Amino acid sequence: MPTIADLGTRIELVAMDPHFQDISIALYEQERNGTTVALVHSYSSKGGTGDRLRSIADSMGALGDLERGETEAATVRFACGTWHRAAAKRAFLEACKLLPGQPATARPLEAEDRRSGQSIVVEGLRGGRYRVHAQGAQDESKSRAPAIARGLAKLAELDLDEDGVTVAFGCGQDHDAVVGLLLVRALNLRATLREDEVTSSRGVLAAPSAQEQP
Repeated sequence: MPTIADLGTRIELVAMDPHFQDISIALYEQERNGTTVALVHSYSSKGGTGDRLRSIADSMGALGDLERGETEAATVRFACGTWHRAAAKRAFLEACKLLPGQPATARPLEAEDRRSGQSIVVEGLRGGRYRVHAQGAQDESKSRAPAIARGLAKLAELDLDEDGVTVAFGCGQDHDAVVGLLLVRALNLRATLREDEVTSSRGVLAAPSAQEQP
């Protein structure tokens, strides 16, 4: 990952924002007073860019349980004090998909799994631990709960318990919004990982002349 002076380390990139003049927007990690924060940034000088960046930062807060920084208008961090990079990247990508003015709200801890017809419910156990249940599974061996738990663990870099259906944040703090955000993605992990690969390749392969460098 390239490190850019004064901005920090770029960890995610949206090469063209379809909702705002196709500008490129990136997410950078920065260390401030011993705490990792993320900066939503673009080099674009087009009018309204600052408002777009602030809107994305606000949406990240609602979608991914992040709070706004104290000094930078488009800076976010986790209130728990621990940096969850994978969760921040996902919140950034999802926030960039929202239409300008579209409200961002935390997503529920349950979803329908069309693949199996099961209802997936995530139970908060406190202390940053969550257990995945699959309602409607007639045969325990066909329960999608273990697969969903593995998906959550991979997408958010969580610890997976020996029971195979419980995941935990290393910080020991609850992050309901993060789990809700990733639950739908965990239902189809392969598709999510393919989408991430496409997004990443766009940022790497696009010719410098074809985009504004974020």
